[in-house]
Amino acid sequence: MKRYVIIDTNELDNLDFSELLTTSILTARQNLAGDKAIVSYEGTIPSALSGKTKYTNEELLTIINNIDNNWYEDDLED
Repeated sequence: MKRYVIIDTNELDNLDFSELLTTSILTARQNLAGDKAIVSYEGTIPSALSGKTKYTNEELLTIINNIDNNWYEDDLED
């Protein structure tokens, strides 16, 4: 099952992307502030992510679709 982890962007340099479904630093989705990133994996959690909170797709969508969590901007003009 595919799992997701939210990490600080400064942790991206420490990851072995061969252990992840996320293929590189450039493909890791970042929040608007650029201080958090989402990476994904299947199977056993990579050691660099050990101890981090794991999310299902549904759980992650709840987080990133909440505008208050700073993962997207509302494009609507007033």
